[in-house]
Amino acid sequence: EIAFGTIGNASCAEGLFWESINAIAVLQAPALLAIWDDGYGISVPNELQVAKADISNILEGFQRRNDGKPGMELFKASGWDYFQLRSTFLKAENLVRACHIPAIVHVIELTQPQGHSTSGSQERYKSAERMKWEREFDCLRKMRESLLRETVAISEELNEIESQERAVV
Repeated sequence: EIAFGTIGNASCAEGLFWESINAIAVLQAPALLAIWDDGYGISVPNELQVAKADISNILEGFQRRNDGKPGMELFKASGWDYFQLRSTFLKAENLVRACHIPAIVHVIELTQPQGHSTSGSQERYKSAERMKWEREFDCLRKMRESLLRETVAISEELNEIESQERAVV
């Protein structure tokens, strides 16, 4: 058995996160933690949330090494690339199960189409370039492209699914 956990990148700036990560590493608890990182914490960019602006860079000190000391495996994957994401999580899960060690998957390059809250527009804190990137790398758009490219589905099937979902929503 393994434990699964999930957290947003901005919450990684909190002390409880670091206490938990340290305990999991010291105890070598078989846990898989996903950190979902869209580059912002509410309306503040990572540069103003965490040192080095990249949680993976900070976590490198926890990386497992061949020195007999406890650590954890670290993985990184793009949130818009479904097949890479799936492969990364499966690799991490299999390692945690087989070796009874902790692992973290840092999911980067995420979009947030609706912003972090309804209290204000994300255009206030995201550049026009970032907003354009988010439209281009929207997870639903990229998922559709991936399913077609990998011949998991054909366009007509996806059109039908999307039509049914629009009727519900």
